[in-house]
Amino acid sequence: MLILWILLAVLIVKDHALAIKLIEIRVPKHAVQGHSVKLECLYDMEGEALYSVKWYKDGSEFYRYVPRDDPPGQTFPIEGITVNVRNSTNSHVMLESVNLSSSGKYRCEVSAEAPSFQTVLENSEMAVVVLPETDPIISGGYPRYQIGDSQATEFLD
Repeated sequence: MLILWILLAVLIVKDHALAIKLIEIRVPKHAVQGHSVKLECLYDMEGEALYSVKWYKDGSEFYRYVPRDDPPGQTFPIEGITVNVRNSTNSHVMLESVNLSSSGKYRCEVSAEAPSFQTVLENSEMAVVVLPETDPIISGGYPRYQIGDSQATEFLD
């Protein structure tokens, strides 16, 4: 009976020792319209073989990396997403010329090979911003103000 418990304990420890871990997902909080963006998914397979890495935007898959496929990288059409497949790998995906439709919730999902097919995932948000074409111009104020100056609000009327 004792041997059975020891064997069970070894199997449990062995099973947990091979649990894949998602270390970090790196998605910029803000991206500038028209620029490229690098999304990173850092993981540790803990001895397991990689089956796939998938990227989703707002719940829809747009990039899949399966090392056994030829080619390993595959894209799926999503509005606002243009993947640079040549510069994308199992650990990162490059988006080209992001636009306002590129804003949303991004998810990286990493799966191990059979027989475990363990899967880990994490989400992050990105907002695309449009920078002004010119610098701001401040006008309508007085050149100088004094402490307690009540005339400071006259130009707002």
